[in-house]
Amino acid sequence: MSERVAQGRIVLIGSGEIGPSMAPMHRALVASLPARSTPPSLVALDGSYDFQTNRAEMGEKIAVFFRSKVGIPTTVVGLPETERPGADLAPTAFSATLAALDAANILFLGPGSPSRALYRWAGTPIVDRLVSRIHAGATLITSSAAAAASGESAIPVYEIYKAGLPAHWLTGLNLVGTLLGVRVAIVPHWNNAEGATHDTSRCFIGDVKLRELERALPTGVAVLGIDEHTALSIDFATDVVAVHGKGAVTIRIPGAGETAIHSGATESVSAFTARFPTSGAPRAYEPAAAAAPSVSAPPLPAAPSPRDLLAPAVERLLTLRAAARAEKRFSDADAIRDAIVALGVELSDQADGVTWSVRA
Repeated sequence: MSERVAQGRIVLIGSGEIGPSMAPMHRALVASLPARSTPPSLVALDGSYDFQTNRAEMGEKIAVFFRSKVGIPTTVVGLPETERPGADLAPTAFSATLAALDAANILFLGPGSPSRALYRWAGTPIVDRLVSRIHAGATLITSSAAAAASGESAIPVYEIYKAGLPAHWLTGLNLVGTLLGVRVAIVPHWNNAEGATHDTSRCFIGDVKLRELERALPTGVAVLGIDEHTALSIDFATDVVAVHGKGAVTIRIPGAGETAIHSGATESVSAFTARFPTSGAPRAYEPAAAAAPSVSAPPLPAAPSPRDLLAPAVERLLTLRAAARAEKRFSDADAIRDAIVALGVELSDQADGVTWSVRA
């Protein structure tokens, strides 16, 4: 297998991807694109937020930002059948998305839910195509939820922080590992302080919860934390890794300590990868169908089923609902039912109790 040297870039942003603080970096990325016969263009994938009722509004907001603040033609694309995992779709379902990725030289994956990004993109031709486009010279920008999904392991933020489910990892897209040969779990919103009286750093779950998660990481996997309004740019063509924006990038080796790389710092790709427990030359890229077999790291534990993930929250809410009904607080009971339904659950009230199932 002959090694192919990447000619493009991957950029990981902690937050603020379409805010004023990131606009200068985006403009610089466009200005430094390799010359080609057609003008620069950007395509944004909406899979990380396509479950939201404001999906179209989100897409338009992203497109308007890049068109007006960065000055690059922008198209937002997605996958059909939004309530199905991407890996379950027929190969023909990806034609329009893959064509859009091939036509643009900046690719943008942004906010939403890391779990949703994996639900829609993992196991699909999109992942290989993103890597192949970077090898061909394109720039891939991943931010917030998509940045979290780009590592070997990913935090299901909403399930832990909002629904109170047990701390666990999901298997990520491993874009960074494929390109750099390092094993990382990427944590955006590293320095978030929205909680004020409680710790919402480390992508809202807090440092205590992250350290609990770190103990469950396979040996050799490091944590790559990216502050808000901060970006890590890895440029393979120029052999430069740089930190942009307001904050820092933190490399934390579980059990061994951490190192912060602050905005304005630069180093070579090899110097950057040497900071990780398992580093080396970037992997030679081949499409998945033609990849040679290799000895892989021990697999991560299988992710819990959707019902297993929701069960602690749903059962607790059902208990509260039953208490409200017994006390004739029917408006409270109705509000609790609405909260359960909002989790994607079907409820069935029966004479002998309540049954529930996860909506397909």
